[in-house]
Amino acid sequence: MPKDNIVTLQGRLYKKNARIQETGREEGDDYKDILDKITQKITDNHSRELAEGLYSESTMTRLKNLINRYLLSEKLVQNETSIGTLTDRIYEDMAGIGFVKKYLEDPEVEEININGKDSIWVLYGNRKVKAPEKFETAEDCINVVKKMARMGGLILDGSTPLGDSYLSKGVRMSAAIFPAVDEDAGAIASIRKQKPSFITRENLISFETASSNELDFLTLCLNNNIPVAVAGPTGSGKTADVNYLLNSVDKSIRIVTIEDTKELLPESDDVVQLYTKEAPNEITMNDHLKLSLRLHPSIFVPAEMRGKEAQTAVEAARTGHTALTTLHANGARNAYLRILTMYRQADAALSEDTILRMIIEAFPIMLFKKQMPDKSRKYIEIFEATDVVEGKVVGNTIFKFMPTKTDVNDEGKIIKIHGKHEMIGGISERLADTFLLNGVSEETVKQYRI
Repeated sequence: MPKDNIVTLQGRLYKKNARIQETGREEGDDYKDILDKITQKITDNHSRELAEGLYSESTMTRLKNLINRYLLSEKLVQNETSIGTLTDRIYEDMAGIGFVKKYLEDPEVEEININGKDSIWVLYGNRKVKAPEKFETAEDCINVVKKMARMGGLILDGSTPLGDSYLSKGVRMSAAIFPAVDEDAGAIASIRKQKPSFITRENLISFETASSNELDFLTLCLNNNIPVAVAGPTGSGKTADVNYLLNSVDKSIRIVTIEDTKELLPESDDVVQLYTKEAPNEITMNDHLKLSLRLHPSIFVPAEMRGKEAQTAVEAARTGHTALTTLHANGARNAYLRILTMYRQADAALSEDTILRMIIEAFPIMLFKKQMPDKSRKYIEIFEATDVVEGKVVGNTIFKFMPTKTDVNDEGKIIKIHGKHEMIGGISERLADTFLLNGVSEETVKQYRI
């Protein structure tokens, strides 16, 4: 805004305050209305700055400048409050998240769980700690959770009391506020942080999450048009593995990712990243899946299959597109039944055996991963599905984690599970032929035959 206009607006503020003193009648805009208007402007137009302001002093300054600019351009004022003071107050109410910020900034923290106003738990790589801090009131808890949700464009209120959002690239949040949770608790939230610098081949091997052979095999599959699905319970680290695998394939490969929130961080030279959107104006995973196939991807990544989009993903993978996805399941073979359940949500009229065979064709390789009692994460099994016999998926377990010893402390708590990632079976002739047809050397293919 030109300097003359700013001077004029400040003059109006002075005259308005003078009239208040003369008449005793308050004028100006209510602070809550001002906050709501500015918040809406920032959320609609500058959500990235809002999220990045948590971590960057320069971004925080830019955000304050934006608030100041909107206050002036919209002529939003509050009696006896300077523009600078009003800007600072709005910034703190919009983006300030109190003690939660230090845990978000801590590179060792993997997850923050807010179970209500006075129960906050912080998860590190190998330990879980109850935070000494708590919110003063349920309303304070609600306000902080609302602010964090807004950073990803999610407005939590009475009509939409729960949903998924993100705080910045690689940091996602699932949250709910009253009335979806107990009134005394105020709000709940689970915040998960991806640490790309930790998701390396060296770390996966040194942490005993996987073996070099397992990682080489999965990369070989994706580089040669063999779809892979990663199954496991919540918290098993499936997204970390997708990130690793995307960054282990040929950098020239065209990748299209589809997510609810920003978690995937592919380093390919040719990447398209798509995001779903909740109602109103909903954009679903299925919408993006159909679009992604028209974008000619070498690998398409529906980040997580949860419903009827599984049918579209299966059909796409069966027509020559290489898919990499995740899903919740309790085992490699069970994962195929989970996909079957999701597939049938699309009103498929085919028999279960027929659908299962189609799913196997679409995702012949299933990686099952879980978090062990000692808090370590392990590749438990890499399984190749080959057929359906009497309603059950059959195939070859290629790699498996074999426990050898368990260490416990004086209280009987498991502190370390020892074991080895071993190759215990070979790939099928069909998979071997696919590798050979795609140009993989016979010597390499022999490594996976038994």
